[in-house]
Amino acid sequence: MNLKIVAVLVISVCLSINAEFPDEPKPCKYGDTECIITTINFLFKEKSKGDDSMNLPQLNPLKFDEVHMQQGEESPVTMDLLLKNNNMYGLDTAKAVKIKGFGKDLTKKHSLIIHADYLSVIGDYDINGKILILPIKGSGKSNITMVDVDLIMNFLGTPLEKDGATYMNIEKLNVDAEPKGMLYKVENLFNGDQALGDNMNLFLNENWQEIYTEVRASLSKAYGEIFKEVISAVFSKYPYDKYFTE
Repeated sequence: MNLKIVAVLVISVCLSINAEFPDEPKPCKYGDTECIITTINFLFKEKSKGDDSMNLPQLNPLKFDEVHMQQGEESPVTMDLLLKNNNMYGLDTAKAVKIKGFGKDLTKKHSLIIHADYLSVIGDYDINGKILILPIKGSGKSNITMVDVDLIMNFLGTPLEKDGATYMNIEKLNVDAEPKGMLYKVENLFNGDQALGDNMNLFLNENWQEIYTEVRASLSKAYGEIFKEVISAVFSKYPYDKYFTE
């Protein structure tokens, strides 16, 4: 390998290892809930397009390749739903309203309550199953929107030793969503039968509460996978003690 290329690679690695925490946002004191809420809301508002200095991906829209949701036969809603190449819109309207944790002991439980005006998941879908009493089948484009929604996140941290420093590894992240309403627009149901598709969309929107009660656990698990990737990426950038001060 060319010596100049080797030198560039070595310098790049050294710079990466010794990279300083970005100027904004400033580190908070451990467990300072008010400061941490302000920081999270700064990221939602000012960094919705992402920030490489913190490993923060673009938040609006938040892209994810694939989510697979399966609802068992014991439920009134049985389905096998695959969402592919989807974008989540609405995180630029999100605000942290309550947090707990983020103290010096990273292994303690961490909790966040985040409110968003809406969260829309838009992209390709493939579904086969039954919604209450009606069969549902199709593939195409879909828009599933939660309106006026609270996200309750809980996760545990475990220490990860790397390069002589301690990073926070995210484990057991759970998300529960509490929307005030839901809107569905699912295209190309029943092989493109317009009348059946329109009726199913009407049924989904008129019965959103009953349907959500049944799919809540499955949807929360899917959201948990999405947000775990985001939070894990941010905390993998620097050692845990770089995010906070004494």
